[in-house]
Amino acid sequence: MKSMEKENTSQSFLFENFKAQPFSYGSILLNKDRFIQILEQIIVQSDLTSLKKRIFDISKIIKNQVRDQQGLLNIDPNGDTISLRRDVLISELDQVLDSQTIKRAMYYLKRLENSIKKVKTGKINDINLLRWKEYDEIITDSLWILDKRDTSGAHFGWYWGNFIPQIPN
Repeated sequence: MKSMEKENTSQSFLFENFKAQPFSYGSILLNKDRFIQILEQIIVQSDLTSLKKRIFDISKIIKNQVRDQQGLLNIDPNGDTISLRRDVLISELDQVLDSQTIKRAMYYLKRLENSIKKVKTGKINDINLLRWKEYDEIITDSLWILDKRDTSGAHFGWYWGNFIPQIPN
């Protein structure tokens, strides 16, 4: 009996900090060619309202609120697929929906299309720089984490080029 209690205690300890992720977190597998084709059709729109309606329809499909009539989720065995983080894709689409001008909406759509078509890596790492939002390890707001600079002690600004010489009168 004690071994059973010990096992239950150890299992509860293992899952103590475990929290269920929201539905939007996780990956979604899309038909890459069809998704790019749809984005290209939307990018040529000249009306912001019709553009937002098309993005809203895609967003509902991604969120699984409506049935896929556009073929985004239809995976062809011989076709090219892409796996995207669902929450990041939804936030990208929401960013387009929140845009106030057609120019800004086009910018967001082209950025999304570019991140799907290409892979861009840096010289010192292997992350896809066009899809940097999908990496949880990257902290983009680190300035808010770090304390301000040390102002104690003797620091001389002239050493770092911060010294403005006083010209005698």
